[in-house]
Amino acid sequence: MPQRRLTVRGGAAGCGHPHIMKNSLRFLIAALFVGFWLPSTASAIRPMGTTMTGVVQSVDHTTRWITFAQDGGPVRQFVYSEWAKFWHDEVESLPAHLKPGMRVQIKLHNPLIGPDFVRQIVLLQGGGSKKHP
Repeated sequence: MPQRRLTVRGGAAGCGHPHIMKNSLRFLIAALFVGFWLPSTASAIRPMGTTMTGVVQSVDHTTRWITFAQDGGPVRQFVYSEWAKFWHDEVESLPAHLKPGMRVQIKLHNPLIGPDFVRQIVLLQGGGSKKHP
C-alpha cells in the first residue's frame, strides 16, 4: 500500500492561516511595549533614602556611629559611610569635624540590602539656613 505524503499548502507551516499571524502580531506588539516601557519605569524607582533634620547627640568617629535626635521624632543611631560629606564652614568636608550638639540635616540612604547609612551631612545655622556650597 502506498504511503501518503503530507503536504503543506501555502508555503511554510502556519503562514497561510490568518489567525496565527494575528496572534503573532499581537504578541510582537505586546513584547515591544513591555520592552520599551519597563526599563523607563525601572530606572525611575531608585531607593534614594530620606532627609532628616535634628541635633547630633553623640559621635564615635572610630566606628562612624552617629546618635541623632530627629526633630519631632525619636533618637536614632546611624553609621556614616566612608565617603560621607559634611558640609560646614570649613574647607574640608570630612565627617570627622562633626561634634555633639550640632544642628544638622542628614541624607539617609536606604539600600535594598543592608543597613541604612548616612551619605551627606549639612550643618544648619541657628536660623535654619543651610551652609551648603
